[in-house]
Amino acid sequence: MTVIERPPLLRRLRPWLSGFDIPLLIAVLWMCGWGLLCMYSAGYDHGNRFVDHARNMVLALTLMFIVAQVPPQKLMAVAIPLYTLGVALLIATALFGVTKKGATRWLSIGITQI
Repeated sequence: MTVIERPPLLRRLRPWLSGFDIPLLIAVLWMCGWGLLCMYSAGYDHGNRFVDHARNMVLALTLMFIVAQVPPQKLMAVAIPLYTLGVALLIATALFGVTKKGATRWLSIGITQI
């Protein structure tokens, strides 16, 4: 009978975590925790703001983890096209955007506030 041993969890996760900067992660988690603490103390009784803030932080950390898995060469290959697209959208917003209450929006979805 052959016994197949699975490698430990840390060894299986090492390729996924190799592109991750641990001191940066610790700093980001510390700032996220501090932000949640401030949000809790300032406005926990104002509906779902605290929960929404925590959800957005989890989504941001997930996105940060996903982007950390992309090799820098691939990010550099799409950097100029994405920058050009961003500048084009800013120019389009300045030229064709809808201005209400001092804010210009590039997307008009039919909802207007008085």
